[in-house]
Amino acid sequence: MGKTYFAEKKTADEIIGRYYNGAPSKDLCGISDEKLLENHIADRIAAIVGAEKSARELMAPVYARDRYFFKTCPMPEGSLTEVQLDAVREYWAPYTFAYRNNPDIQRYFTLMSGKFAPSYISFGLHYLYLRKFWNTFGTPFITDKNDYDVLFPDVKMPETVFHRINGSYYDGARKFMTEKETVNKCMNYLRRKKKDLILKPAREGEGKGIVFMRSTESWKENLAVLNAFPQNTDCVCQVVIENHSSWKYSEASGLNVARVNTMNFTGEPGIVSAYLKTAVQDSGVVNMATGAWGILINDDGTLGDRAVQPHEGKWHYEKFPNGEKFAGRKLLNYGKVKKTVLAMARRVPALRSIAWDITVDSEGDVVLIELNASGGTEEVQPHGLHPYGSGEKLKEILDEYLIKKFYYPRADWEWDFWEFKNTVSIHRYDGLKTELVVPERLRGKKVAAIHTKAFAGKNLKKIVVPESVTLLRENAFGDCGEDCEIILPAHLSYMREKSE
Repeated sequence: MGKTYFAEKKTADEIIGRYYNGAPSKDLCGISDEKLLENHIADRIAAIVGAEKSARELMAPVYARDRYFFKTCPMPEGSLTEVQLDAVREYWAPYTFAYRNNPDIQRYFTLMSGKFAPSYISFGLHYLYLRKFWNTFGTPFITDKNDYDVLFPDVKMPETVFHRINGSYYDGARKFMTEKETVNKCMNYLRRKKKDLILKPAREGEGKGIVFMRSTESWKENLAVLNAFPQNTDCVCQVVIENHSSWKYSEASGLNVARVNTMNFTGEPGIVSAYLKTAVQDSGVVNMATGAWGILINDDGTLGDRAVQPHEGKWHYEKFPNGEKFAGRKLLNYGKVKKTVLAMARRVPALRSIAWDITVDSEGDVVLIELNASGGTEEVQPHGLHPYGSGEKLKEILDEYLIKKFYYPRADWEWDFWEFKNTVSIHRYDGLKTELVVPERLRGKKVAAIHTKAFAGKNLKKIVVPESVTLLRENAFGDCGEDCEIILPAHLSYMREKSE
């Protein structure tokens, strides 16, 4: 990239004039080799441009997802009061360095729920950034549907017809099957047992990629569905189950599930919210984005008196479309559902936030359908509930991830560094001096830390570290130059031996 910049310009002065008035001069650097200086400036321009691009991209997906939310979820009529707007601004003000809150988020959920809270959070920030808090595992094993029976062997699941893992087929007991045996087994369930089958991608959530094979359709049609499923995708095929009558709307097909959200802050998970994803029309997958209703589940297992369709901005009160009442209905065995969810959550503490899709079947048994690494915010907050349990708990997480850990990559003519909310951390020196003084401030902020091997390969003679630095990473001065003189402030002198 730097080489391209110099294809049209021959001197350092011309480069400096074109790109940046504050570029280092030959006199300042003490460099007589103009070509060396030109190459250095080219490299630094590339670093500056690259860092700025990376900084812009950090939160861009979050804002894009927030904009998408307002396209898909119509805003109800009404506005926040000035007092409420002040509370929103006060709540989010400490985090503006990293994230610019849109108060329309708090407006939307306040108008939908009838309950004001300045801590209502956008799905973009929750799912695309704060996943650093709740998604702490490094393998898809926990959320792979083919592994549920390994993780939770004592929890009932829909009967498995086959697993497909890395292109091979296995039955529910993990016994290998040929492709022909798998096809024949599916045909037996559909034609002889008259059972509908559901085919799920192993690592997709929220109903994505799911297809059905129906016993009422011809074998040719079902075989076409099976063959059309992506062959390179791990999947699980299960028997379609039916809800207990207390869990469903009598005039709609589709499996209704309780979306039970758990949060684990201290090692002991707790339930922070629950609602029933309810089909009100014939559908295969009951999904809030495609018209399902979300009905609040009270702690005692009774249903609330309002159902929400967030993607249509609508509330429905007490009754289904045919007049059948849902308000106050008692879900069979919801107490067992809660115990089952908490027991499962204790087994996977690496996932701090989990959205469990769980139901009770026609036999009255609790059945695990799916777990997702954290749920959304669009279905929880319209009920006036908080996806993190409370605004106070969210603040603890925001303080950790948007104040303490969030940084923008930056670069100038000598330094690559990370800009935090209140401080700067030196990542690499890339200047031309052989004796240097680390600046006390960059971008107007205190330089507080120096990272591992920040001066490596520069063959320095002397480094002076200012009083502002309070943290030296291990081996901060590694490979900085043979016999380099390092001058540390008194409060860091004890760290010198460790850092060299």
